[in-house]
Amino acid sequence: MKSLLPPFLFFLTVFSQNSFAQSQLNVQKMVSFENFINDEIKNLNIAGAEVLVYKNNEIAWHKALGYVNLSTQKPLEKNSIYYIQSMTKPIISVAIMQLVEKGLIDLEDKAQKYIPELASLRVNLDLSMGVNGPTEDRESDITIKQLLTHTAGFSHGLETTQFDQELFKLMYNDLFNPKEYRKIEERIDQLLKVPLIGQPGKQWQYSASPDLLALILQRISGQGVNTYLKEFIFEPLGMTETGYNVSPPNANRVMLVYLKNEAQELIPSPYQVPTQGNTVYGGTHGLFSSMEDYLRFCKMVLSNGSLNGKSILKPETIALMEQNHVGSMLGGARGFGLGFGVLVDTDKDPSPGSDGQIYWGGFFKTHFFIDPAEDLIAIFMTQKFPSNNEYVIALNRYVYSALE
Repeated sequence: MKSLLPPFLFFLTVFSQNSFAQSQLNVQKMVSFENFINDEIKNLNIAGAEVLVYKNNEIAWHKALGYVNLSTQKPLEKNSIYYIQSMTKPIISVAIMQLVEKGLIDLEDKAQKYIPELASLRVNLDLSMGVNGPTEDRESDITIKQLLTHTAGFSHGLETTQFDQELFKLMYNDLFNPKEYRKIEERIDQLLKVPLIGQPGKQWQYSASPDLLALILQRISGQGVNTYLKEFIFEPLGMTETGYNVSPPNANRVMLVYLKNEAQELIPSPYQVPTQGNTVYGGTHGLFSSMEDYLRFCKMVLSNGSLNGKSILKPETIALMEQNHVGSMLGGARGFGLGFGVLVDTDKDPSPGSDGQIYWGGFFKTHFFIDPAEDLIAIFMTQKFPSNNEYVIALNRYVYSALE
């Protein structure tokens, strides 16, 4: 595997992650966060939320508040199940890095080696003219690393440009309901009908590139993505409730997805993600998971690639994933690693987090962060769209204010 950290820098990175966590979580100070969430539920901004804080090798605070279903008033219980949307992306990234460790793929490999259709992609010159606007030739080929860092030139169809609006309609409907795809190749076919939004490696753009990574994982491993993840990540970590489908006995634990209608009333989404029959094993989204399962994944990352004696990745690989690989493309405060957002410089950011915090979230307002310097994990689960950062900000503000 190329591009590993120099030994001395790797030692400093791992040493700092495990040696300087002196603070404790004052659970009394978390009462204000609990009150905030209860107010959000009372004001019908969300139906419920489950929040967990893991600090210094133990669960320090864990609450489930509100309801799985507002109409039945069924309480949201701890370890309910959620459609985690883009929190699928870090898991796919870990799977790709396993292939890198095994020497089956290299970060600098051309992605068209595995998906030949990428060789014919061109670059859009005017996003305001949509997906059929003028184009130019690519200046370089897309690499695996660029797919991991969202710098390949793809988009996700979530921006306000004419191009993104047309891309979204190609891939989804207005309720973010995937079209009737039978397999991941069909969704990727839609993505590859349009040009790139920029030259590979020249910009950061949140994108559907993890779907391409999922297809590459499938082709290199010779396994379905669902099967690979179960064998090499979920089963070793004990993530028995994470997958693209939910077992029938657990279906009643899945929280309903909510939205605000035109009258600003909180109602169940007309589209609820099916819990069975899903066959598109994507990398952008698609997984269901529970709080305890996703905590296991985060603990593995925090523990430098291993959990309970099971090694998922080498420590130097985790350290590499946590580094900022996009320079100043996202500004001076934040960057992006190999599958995670990275807080680079807290002096330039209003977040109370530590330098080196990694994080990501999902479209239904799920979010997690891992702070190695503080030996800290925080996870927020609810089910509501559209997405924004209100609960991301609240999670960071209340958790860090409770450290002392």
